[in-house]
Amino acid sequence: MGTALAGSAGQAAMPLAVSSSSVAGADDIVVTGDLPKTDASAGTKSATPIAETPQSISVIDSSEISRLGLQNLNQALRFVAGVTPETRGASAEVYDQFKLRGFDAPVYLDGLKQFGSGSGYASPQVDVSRLERIEVVKGPASALYGASSPGGFVSEVSKLPLDRDFYGSVAGTYGNYDLYRVDGDMGGRIGSDALWRLYGSVNGAHDQQTYGKRRRETVSGAVTVGSGSSTTFTLLGAYSHDPYNGNYGVFPTLGTLIDNPAGKISTKFYGGEPGDYFSREQAGVTYILRHDFGGGWAFRSSGRYQYVKTNLGIVYTGGTQADFYSGSPSAAPTLFSRYSYATREQLNNWTYDNQLSGQFDTGPIHHALLIGVDRQVAHSKELYAFGGGTSIDVFNPVYGTMPTPQNPYEVINYAGDGYTTPSFTGVRQRQQGVYAQDQMSLGGLNVTVSGRQDWTRQTDGTQVQHNKKFTWRTAALYKTKWGVAPYVSYSTSFEPQSSILSDGSLPKPSLGRQLEAGAKYQVPGTDILITGAWFDIHQTNVAVPDSLFSYHQSGKVRSRGIEIEASGSLPYGFNGRLAFSRQHVKVLEDAVAQNIGKPLDTVGKGGISATLEWAPKSGPAQGFAIGGTVRHVDSTYADFYTNPLQQTEVTPMRTPAYTVFDALMRFDLERVNPRLKGVTLGVNATNLFDKKYLTSCFAQYAWCWYGNRRTVQGTIGFSW
Repeated sequence: MGTALAGSAGQAAMPLAVSSSSVAGADDIVVTGDLPKTDASAGTKSATPIAETPQSISVIDSSEISRLGLQNLNQALRFVAGVTPETRGASAEVYDQFKLRGFDAPVYLDGLKQFGSGSGYASPQVDVSRLERIEVVKGPASALYGASSPGGFVSEVSKLPLDRDFYGSVAGTYGNYDLYRVDGDMGGRIGSDALWRLYGSVNGAHDQQTYGKRRRETVSGAVTVGSGSSTTFTLLGAYSHDPYNGNYGVFPTLGTLIDNPAGKISTKFYGGEPGDYFSREQAGVTYILRHDFGGGWAFRSSGRYQYVKTNLGIVYTGGTQADFYSGSPSAAPTLFSRYSYATREQLNNWTYDNQLSGQFDTGPIHHALLIGVDRQVAHSKELYAFGGGTSIDVFNPVYGTMPTPQNPYEVINYAGDGYTTPSFTGVRQRQQGVYAQDQMSLGGLNVTVSGRQDWTRQTDGTQVQHNKKFTWRTAALYKTKWGVAPYVSYSTSFEPQSSILSDGSLPKPSLGRQLEAGAKYQVPGTDILITGAWFDIHQTNVAVPDSLFSYHQSGKVRSRGIEIEASGSLPYGFNGRLAFSRQHVKVLEDAVAQNIGKPLDTVGKGGISATLEWAPKSGPAQGFAIGGTVRHVDSTYADFYTNPLQQTEVTPMRTPAYTVFDALMRFDLERVNPRLKGVTLGVNATNLFDKKYLTSCFAQYAWCWYGNRRTVQGTIGFSW
């Protein structure tokens, strides 16, 4: 809760209508401070009401991040239909890992792609203290963004300077697991046309698993010049130092998903060593230039350089019984094998996007035209080594039986009689494209047509692959006189893949296509928005694993489902949000015959989340808020499991569905004493009844992950 109290307090204290031209422009993806939750910009690269956009889009803004006490993107996506959230549960908060409509999905920041390592573990992560809003765009979006997932993408929007003389906030949070946050945010005006903003956070916690901990210090600063004029230029810099990122541990399937006669493995169990470490350093510089030519025409240019460095040394449980290969494995195993690895990685990427937008009429038809060209370059390099380890008793772990490798040259080999030889890999990715979009309107009819040509290049240092692809989208929405707006759209995608096939070659890009139909309704005069969608996605050229480190490219996947979302302010001081989804993801073609007809690993059937908050705007209870959330996630597919005693395949496994409850309460102390104006107290509790549950499993590798246990945190914030 402290995150957004600090990060959005300046916005909450300002007038609701701040001129968008003070930052970047009314149709700009990075407008800060005035874009309502019922509008979104990521779907069309222009600020458009969601009710008039022929595509499924969900928005989570900084006020919701505050009210719900969210600590990372994974937690925010719990409230979005079509998302299988937190696929690696409480063990991997270092990454934003989730599935969108059954597929992995990229993350964009300020309209520019966030690249992860093409080979290893170096991936950026944006602290929520930096975010003004999160937009989730569902379905293929390659027609505007190039290489992307058929499931869609997540767009994060940074906080930028606000058009106010001076504003600021500070907040502190503390909770169980020694969770803490200290967030600060301030900004204002310099002279007549320059704005500034500086904000940051120090936060961390102990992990649910023994010996794990998270620590982060992050700071961001932004300056906008030309505020209020036809030409504005914004420069944003961000730095994050993450000395600890948790332990990224796994749990054996026996004793979690599969009953173990020896007992149930504790959620506190850690299969590594106390000296395990995972550190990360991130830095980035972004520019945003906008010029308004007048007459409805404007130019926008943005770019970012980003640097990520990670150091990793870890011992982990492999999931295999220590006596698995003895010929007589135990029927009630307690000892499990372990392995180790260490990496040194760096990632550098440069992304640029240039757009010309304009509006004109041809007879009765109004056009909103967008023409753009972009380029994305990512270079990653990794020095790594995998090795063996001593076994561990998962019910009575004894640590210190082996050292944590301090670098890739200290990783012990499987035989235990020396060290492995580290390997080096470097991946270079490049993409450039040109695109155009025309949003045409005639009365209540809106038709959108988009097209894009891309050229890509990727190499692993030994082989080079060039690809080119044209992707497109066409969609139509009709707003009836009752306000209901049915729509239909067809879109395509392509996505280069970084895995190496079993013959040593690079796979071809996967291709996607989607048919979506739905309806939207915004209650007149309110912010209540109701949306519903049916979708059918087909992905081909999928690289599918046929062993732990071997792939074949013969996959074809279908994802089909429905989604319903509703949110807004209700009568009598209530606010609500509802998200429901039901999806069926099915493998149609696969190199492994037994996978055909089955879902994809770690993909769920859907779920429902419902949040209700009472925050009266008048009367004796004004300034007080209380609410709760129920979150239900249906079962996720866990693949086939091999019985260690019989060495035979059993039926495909699924992790059980789970339901958890959250609660919140906050109070504005100004209601008690006017001298305490701007001081707010809040309490958030997630998984209120401390339910133990699994978020996902890779049963074929004998790995599982537990979800987050109960967390209670209290926050005090002050804004001016």
